[in-house]
Amino acid sequence: MHIDVITTREGLNGLRQNWDDLYEKDPEAQFFLSWTFLSSYLRRFEGAWSILAARSGPQGSPYVALLPLRLRTRLNKKTGFCHNEINMGANYAADYTGIVCAPGFADRAIPALAKHLMKMNWAKLHLENLRMSEKRRRLLLDNLADKRLTAQRMQRVNKTDNVDNCICPAASLPGDWDTYLEQKISSNTRQKIRRFLRKLDGSDEFRITHADASTIDRDIGIILEMWRIKWAPRKGNLLPGLLRSNRILFKDAFESGTLFLPILWHQDKPLAGLAFLVDPVKKAMLFHLAGRDETANEIPPGLVLHAYCIRRAIEQGFRSYDFLRGNESYKYSFGVEETKIHCVLVKTRTGRNLGDRLDARSVASVLEQATKFHEAGKLANAESAYRQILEVAPRHARTLYGLGQLLAAKADHWSAADTFGSLVEIAPNSVKAWSRLAIELQALSRHSEAADAFRKVLELNPELPGAQYGLGRCLAELRQIDEAAKVLSAVQDRSDKPIDPLLRAKARMQLNKLKQDLNPCYIRLEPVKASLPLLEKADA
Repeated sequence: MHIDVITTREGLNGLRQNWDDLYEKDPEAQFFLSWTFLSSYLRRFEGAWSILAARSGPQGSPYVALLPLRLRTRLNKKTGFCHNEINMGANYAADYTGIVCAPGFADRAIPALAKHLMKMNWAKLHLENLRMSEKRRRLLLDNLADKRLTAQRMQRVNKTDNVDNCICPAASLPGDWDTYLEQKISSNTRQKIRRFLRKLDGSDEFRITHADASTIDRDIGIILEMWRIKWAPRKGNLLPGLLRSNRILFKDAFESGTLFLPILWHQDKPLAGLAFLVDPVKKAMLFHLAGRDETANEIPPGLVLHAYCIRRAIEQGFRSYDFLRGNESYKYSFGVEETKIHCVLVKTRTGRNLGDRLDARSVASVLEQATKFHEAGKLANAESAYRQILEVAPRHARTLYGLGQLLAAKADHWSAADTFGSLVEIAPNSVKAWSRLAIELQALSRHSEAADAFRKVLELNPELPGAQYGLGRCLAELRQIDEAAKVLSAVQDRSDKPIDPLLRAKARMQLNKLKQDLNPCYIRLEPVKASLPLLEKADA
């Protein structure tokens, strides 16, 4: 069994037919593992997602199992040390996760996927919301057993409401509406449903609309605003992000034809709405979100809408009406059965990545944090982060430059020079890199090498007076007096372009020193007035 890793949008698009075939054949596959859902969701995390794809034949053979994953990078702000965490690909949007696998291949494919996970660099593996058979779950977890790791079953109970989010109620739908009413629900609920649906069906006051191309933005806005009003006190600072994520989710689902969004109206006033993700392959309707006007009491909107949607689902041949995660009591009015999902946290005992190095895909985010540390003067933390990057990307130019700057600031000129020396090999046309190298070599009194580096700077950009001054100083130290005087005079006398007055003054002082060294008859006098020259010739 071979594992390929797909990380590009082109590669993901190329998987579609293979993925769709696996999805249709796999009895354990569910909507959140479909190519339709994941291909749109994963684009929010470009550079962080991957698909582990198992094949039993040579390169180009169809894949027999797919495991979607997503990488996250975490930082210890006290130490600057970073580690990686792996989540299931659709975590935080999907109520269920798992592996798509062809029947008959689980025994070989899932252990191979687990063994590949063990070769990756991570400190935590979040196996969240696993909806898998006991057999498949054991094949995965047993092959993640390792003395370096611990595995912990996580509870997902909302203590405020005492709702267990690892319990997922769903109603299996029979072939007709009357059978559902007679066999699935209580007589009291059955009577209510029939009464209120008759009221709805024969009413001029109440109606249910379905979002279409002309109303989708309005209807999403209605349901999310109702949801916001109800949950704002509980969700706090998380609310804007949740609203934004759900809006994107609904628009993506609508564009792919997998959103059903009915709104219940009393005349022109919206009373409530439900949002469903629709799986045409597995014939399942998945209830994702509800919004209702909490002040309305004309009709029980939740009961009416769910009854209406179940009736419609049965008429269209759907086999499952899934309330997703959470054992809220109202769901049990609709003849549901429970499925349990599992949340397992696998982590290293040390808190450091397997392999003791970063996942290479996290370089950009670690560099961003290292730069923030550096700018804030937290040099130890910044250095730690820079060095972690260079362990996996030793030729990463921006990291070498940042580390070189940091080492120079610490007066570790030997290490800084080595770092900038590595950088100019990678970026031979970088003026900044050569300038930094020259300055560090000069600080180490390696004047001949520094002079060569300054010459390289001037070759790349002849208009840099700072490099001219540096070269002049190096030549002076090397006792190449005539050339030094020529270079420094060019800095002092430069008039074609603006020049830093301090740099001009430093060049003049260096020239004075050269003249004094060459002719002891020249003495440096302290000026009595600002107009007196800095250098006077003594009387013979």
